Amino acid sequence: MKKLLMGLTVFSTFSVAASELPELDALLQDPAHQKYEEALKAEVISTHENYQLYLETLRNNGEVVPLAPAPPISYLEIRGVLSAQYQQWDYVDPSSFSTNQNHGGEFYAVTVEYGYATPASRRFVVNGSPLKLYTSKNITDAGNVVIGFINYWHNTQTSFTGGTSTYQGTSINFPYNKEDDRLYIR
Repeated sequence: MKKLLMGLTVFSTFSVAASELPELDALLQDPAHQKYEEALKAEVISTHENYQLYLETLRNNGEVVPLAPAPPISYLEIRGVLSAQYQQWDYVDPSSFSTNQNHGGEFYAVTVEYGYATPASRRFVVNGSPLKLYTSKNITDAGNVVIGFINYWHNTQTSFTGGTSTYQGTSINFPYNKEDDRLYIR
């Protein structure tokens, strides 16, 4: 009986420790994650530079050029998950359909967007339940103009064991298009 009680005590200690999600603020200070954030920013800046070349081509051809300084939202993706079950960032490629690792319990998700989404239109939903936007970081171009965002979402459901997540946003300016992404979180 002592062995059973001792075993249950050890198991419950490990299961509680494994189910606790670290604070996101501390995770964002990790040098490896900061390097990943810089890579995401470089992707968005490259997209912005291509957009500026496109606008220049329109101007040179005498075609209509959008007046808004902010680009319409045109790129939006779920790019990583960190959960109580898998306490490392599980980064996913833009073409991935699911996470690389199994996740469970509370989790954070990182998303990236190029352009401006109406803040109220940004939604991250998993298994039909919306997540809370924890924090958002601006992405700026060489002229210090905000051209996109890296967003961090928090799922507080400790009973999460996997499911389909979607992320969407609608452009704050013309053409008011809606972009979305889908990822299965294992």
